[in-house]
Order: sequence, then C-alpha cells, then structure tokens
Amino acid sequence: MNCKNQLVDITKFVNGGYGLARCDDGNALFTRFGLPGERVTVSVSEHRKKAAFGHVIAVRKPHPGRIDPPCPYYGKCGGCDLQHVAYTVQQELKQQVIAELVASSANDTVRAAASRIRTIRQSDQQFHYRQRIRLAVDRQGIVGFKHFRSGLVVPVKSCLLAAAPINRCLEQALANASFHRLTSISEQVEISLNPLDDSVSVLFSLHRPPRPADRKNAEALNRDIAELDRVFFRGQQFALEGPCTGSDGARHRYIGFNLDTARPLTLKWEIGGFSQVNIGQNRSMIDLVTRLARPGPGDRLLDLYCGMGNFSVPLALLVADVYGVEAQGSAIRSAKRNCTDNEIANCRFEKSDVESACTKLAAEKQSFDIVICDPPRRGIPGLATPLASLTAGRMIYVSCDPATLCRDLDALADHGLRIVSIHPVDMFPQTHHIETVVALEKTAQR
Repeated sequence: MNCKNQLVDITKFVNGGYGLARCDDGNALFTRFGLPGERVTVSVSEHRKKAAFGHVIAVRKPHPGRIDPPCPYYGKCGGCDLQHVAYTVQQELKQQVIAELVASSANDTVRAAASRIRTIRQSDQQFHYRQRIRLAVDRQGIVGFKHFRSGLVVPVKSCLLAAAPINRCLEQALANASFHRLTSISEQVEISLNPLDDSVSVLFSLHRPPRPADRKNAEALNRDIAELDRVFFRGQQFALEGPCTGSDGARHRYIGFNLDTARPLTLKWEIGGFSQVNIGQNRSMIDLVTRLARPGPGDRLLDLYCGMGNFSVPLALLVADVYGVEAQGSAIRSAKRNCTDNEIANCRFEKSDVESACTKLAAEKQSFDIVICDPPRRGIPGLATPLASLTAGRMIYVSCDPATLCRDLDALADHGLRIVSIHPVDMFPQTHHIETVVALEKTAQR
C-alpha cells in the first residue's frame, strides 16, 4: 500500500470516530475528523495489510454540520474527536453507528432488533460535564493529555470538558512550585470535583513511596490553592495515602453525589476509584436501567461489575435482595459503605472476578429475576452460557463499546435471550464514545 496525502470522499462515519474513505489502491482509509459526504485531503499516518489510518488536513467540501472546534488543543490532545461537529449532528452520527452495527450482525435475532433502537439520550451539558480528569506527566515534567495513539504529552492549562472548579485548580497548580515538585515524581495527576460540596481533590500517582518532603509539598499546595480541598498519593508500591492536611483521612477519602430515587440516596466512592464522570447523564442512566429492569418487591437481583453500587443500591429499594460482584477491592468497600450509610440491609457484595463468580453461581443452579451487567470495554466474551443459566427473567446490559456489545448480543441471542430495546446514551459529548443500555428477556431454557 502506498498512500500519502490523498484527496478522498468520506462515505460514512464508523465506530471509533472515523470517517470511512478509500485509498487510491482501493483499501479502506479510516480518517479522523472526517464527516460523511465530505471531500477532504487526508494525511495517512499508518498502513496495515488491508486498511490505512489518517487525519484530515484540508476540507474541500464540508459537511453542513461542520463547525470550528472551540478548544485550542483540539487535534493535538488525544481526548476529544468530535468538537468539529455541531452537537445535534454528533447525536445523529452516534445513533447511526449503533444502528449500522446492529443491522450488520450475522445473527438474525440481533439484526431484527435494529428496529428497537431508541433515540439517543442527549447530555444536558455539552461541555464542562466531567467530574474528573486524569493528566499524564512525561519525563520532562510536562503535565497534560497524551496525543492520539502516542506517548507524547500535550501540555494543557484547562480542559473544556472539565467542570469549572477543576480548571481553576489546574490553572493555579501549574503556577505553583510545590505542584511541580510533586509532578516531578509522578506519572499521573488526577483532579476530581466532589459534587456533594463542589470541593476539589488532587491525587498524585507516584513512581515511589512518598517521603516527608513530599507530604510537606502536598500540605503547601493545599494551603496555596483556595480551590483545593484535599491532596492524596498512591502508587504501585503503596496503598492510597492522604489527605495530606491532618484531617480525618477515612472520612475524607470519599466523594459522591445525591440521587433522587424511591427515596433520596447518596452514592460515594473512594478517591481514585471508578465512577461515571458525567454525573448528570449517570443519574439519567440509573433512571433508565431502573425502568427497564421493571423491579418487583419479590425479585432477586444480580449485579455484575457492580462497582460502588451505582445500580445495586438504588434498585435495592425496590427488590427483595441484591447480590453484587466486582473484582476491585476499593469499589466493594464503597458499595458496602453506601449500603450502610443509606440504611440498606438487603445487599451482599463479593470481591471476585465476574467469570469465576458466574461459573460458581451457575454450578449452584442459582437464578435471578434481574441480571445487570456493566462490563469494561472488552465486554463479556465467554459468559453467555452461564448468564443464560443465571437469568430467569430480565437482563440489562450496559456497554461502553458498541463493537463488543454487538458481539456479545450475538452470543446472548443464541442462548435464549431476546433483545427488547436498545438505548444509546451520550455519556461523553465531543467524543465518539457511546454508552448503550440494552434490555433483554429470557425466552427459552437452553
């Protein structure tokens, strides 16, 4: 393949955020920043056996939804890849991606479900929706986001997706000597907003265990920046340490958000733990999952990859009992704490990899009226057989990758689970990423 800069026509938008075109030799050309119907000049940066990858360097015939991206780092930082598209068009493109992947399935049952795809749930906030950002630090001490498919760190002073208090904290930190002393021994810096009180925390991922001088720098940083409430350390060789302020460490290691459900709840997780960064859309998704699960007072619920109880705890108010499984210890601690703090007694959580737990439960011939599955990007390969055995009624599959979702739906359909509805959720505006919630029902014993 010999593709250099080429003038091409973009035929469609595909999963991963690419515009699809053809090289001169007929091979597929996956193009960043290209939109359907556009004629563009593409700089090809990567060649594979049957495809090439590149990015738009000039637009000859623009899509009507193309706009000027507002971020000064756009195209350099590897985070956003749809800022050049009007938000309404972003929704259309994401909807099309889901529809095409479902319709192109090799499984007849999955293909038929294309007519049951609902309209994407838009985010109330197009910018400044992220409750947390994670910045890389290179060997020269540059703090920023990594370039697309590269270890190169692009220095940034702010992020248009981050909540305003995070950006104010970052701006002051970058001008602070104590901050740079700490980044010089760090590989990452995570800045989080606590939606419960709008306070900001900074977590340094260190190359080595912290020393007394590092703790003094953390205390100085905390004093110097009014926006900053807490500073923490973590690393491969030591557990989470902090806050470095002399306050109650156990109490202040949690951040969270309030939730209006059957009764008001507060969900919390440990600093550095996983949570959905778009709190508004997460609330919307919890509501959607609850509605699709159709919980009843006598139901048993299995929550796989349960995290800190994002779905388990709200649904526990509506069912008889909940069993949550999660491999991350900090998430299990948070899930248990959330039940205690919210006075919920009908949940049991186990720290285990999901594959082992499902195999064990299936061997015990356990069954659940509702199964919720919210796996990481790789999905649930190989789990269709035990999941079909464990699901007596309804399954809700929450996916963050449309490609692995469709692969898994093929397997689940082959094991007697019917797709009831598919609900795209725009959790990450300005990026190609799509969260999808799928409702399934058990139709036959296998």
